[in-house]
Amino acid sequence: DLQNGSDEDRHRLAVYCLKDALLPLRLMEKLSVLVNYVEMARVTGVPMSFLISRGQQIKVFSMILRKCRSEKLLVPTLKKSGGQGGPEIGYEGATVLDPIKSYYKEPIATLDFASLYPSIMQAYNLCYSTLVNPADAKNLDPKLYEKSDNGHIFVKSTVKLGILPTILSELLEARKRAKKDMKNAPTEFERAVQNGRQLALKVSANSVYGFTGATVGQLPCVPIASSVTSYGRQLLERTKAFVEENYTKPNGYEHDAVVIYGDTDSVMVKFGCATVAEAFPLAEEAAARCTKIFPKPIFLEFEKVYFPYLLM
Repeated sequence: DLQNGSDEDRHRLAVYCLKDALLPLRLMEKLSVLVNYVEMARVTGVPMSFLISRGQQIKVFSMILRKCRSEKLLVPTLKKSGGQGGPEIGYEGATVLDPIKSYYKEPIATLDFASLYPSIMQAYNLCYSTLVNPADAKNLDPKLYEKSDNGHIFVKSTVKLGILPTILSELLEARKRAKKDMKNAPTEFERAVQNGRQLALKVSANSVYGFTGATVGQLPCVPIASSVTSYGRQLLERTKAFVEENYTKPNGYEHDAVVIYGDTDSVMVKFGCATVAEAFPLAEEAAARCTKIFPKPIFLEFEKVYFPYLLM
């Protein structure tokens, strides 16, 4: 109707079409869409079209192929199962500590594991290339391997450093550099580039665990995925036990600390202090002390304080 109307009508239509083309471009620029795609393609080694048309698995698979090629290792081509008629193999996931439901008028500190699953895979050397067949384990010196709570055996990094831990180490180190470069970037564009890069590195590192646990995938390995969650549950329980055993009145603290909730990679602690200012140093100290009892690079950090807090 506008096209067939007067000059003024056609002018309105032209302005509308221009805005329709300009606004998506401005959004793409504001959100650094193209920059993020370019950086993700660089990090993972896949074409940009894959980032739009395919999922996360192809990115991780591409990184594995690239690393295995440099290490002169072959990657098997597996027939996909699970959703295509085969049985799906399940495994126990993350743990959730039973909440102590209440309205808390005291500060509640949250301690959070930084990049928990990637750091577990690095700390315990979990990889396809380090997984030991149970029948072969009896021929190995027990000092050379470690068995997870669910019974899967992986050789230690001193024997052979796995491909996945190597990839994760490189991704996380590169992310640290990108975040540092982002802070020192002289222009907004360079800051956007480094931000896109560190986001791509973060997403890629966090996707490696999911790649191993996807039973309908390129290279599923349930022993790796189930061992990751097994160690995750163990770390959460150890954190709870350490805090509640050490931050007590007999040890010189004013109150007995209580872990009121925990989920996957974080715990919430009531230290019993009355103010946020008192809770901060206790939470930072607890995070640092807990980190020391875990293998590197597992790192527990103080995230934030809720005050007051309703846990239902």
